[in-house]
Amino acid sequence: MINFNDRIIIGTAQFSNNYGLSKIKNNLEEKHNLLNKIMDYKCHGIDTAIQYGDSQKNIGSWILKTNINPRIYTKIPGTGSKNDMDEIFEKCLKELKINKVEALLIHNQNKWKNNNTKSFAENLINTDKIKRIGVSIYDKKAIPEDSLASILQVPGNIFNYKLLTSKKLERFINKGGEVHVRSVFIQGLILMPPHKIPNYLSKLVEPLKMFHSFCKNYDINPITLSTSCIFKLVPKCKLVIGIDSIDQLNEIISKTNIEISNDIINKALKIGKQYSSNLWDPRNWN
Repeated sequence: MINFNDRIIIGTAQFSNNYGLSKIKNNLEEKHNLLNKIMDYKCHGIDTAIQYGDSQKNIGSWILKTNINPRIYTKIPGTGSKNDMDEIFEKCLKELKINKVEALLIHNQNKWKNNNTKSFAENLINTDKIKRIGVSIYDKKAIPEDSLASILQVPGNIFNYKLLTSKKLERFINKGGEVHVRSVFIQGLILMPPHKIPNYLSKLVEPLKMFHSFCKNYDINPITLSTSCIFKLVPKCKLVIGIDSIDQLNEIISKTNIEISNDIINKALKIGKQYSSNLWDPRNWN
């Protein structure tokens, strides 16, 4: 069995909110137990953001309790003056109970080229409070041309992978950039039984039926196929995967670490390419 644990970053939007299509709420002790399990699996790191409600505070209380120093990626909006951004970032460190993060990402792709954001980023990279800086984006046009940003967080899944195969992203990687792919399961949609899909996403029922039928025909778990496709498209990427519970983490880890043939992956990607829709982007769900 292969081991992709060190290429999985655990997303923590759920540590405060009912995120995506999942409606699970855990108490603080359960969140701490989940963080312990993440460390047991030696996952690459933890992804959070100032916008994720109490997520950073919950992680910070665990760090204070355990004295564990995980690799943390956090995000701020990138709005306001340089001083405003300095204050927001300091708030992140205070909530997380740490003095340094692995990387800070600007959460608004449209703000990266803003003079205030650039000035903030340039000054911060010269401190001992971050190792790297990056941007969370949605579109290939937002991929930075400069060398200041060394990490990109991008959306990608079996039905929506045009950005992942763009020449612009390939150039970013070839220059030494690191790519973190989020929305691999489209906020849980791709793992739901088709009959449970909300009415406002009814246009996606048939493609998802095709996807699940493909998985059944080849006796492959949807998690395995979904993650394998992304690793095939961007071989050196890391996956940002949101987790609700230890049981879910156990399943994600076990199913991600199963190898399937390139032939099956290529067939699956051809199916995904057939069903383009703006609804594969959760921003269009409202």
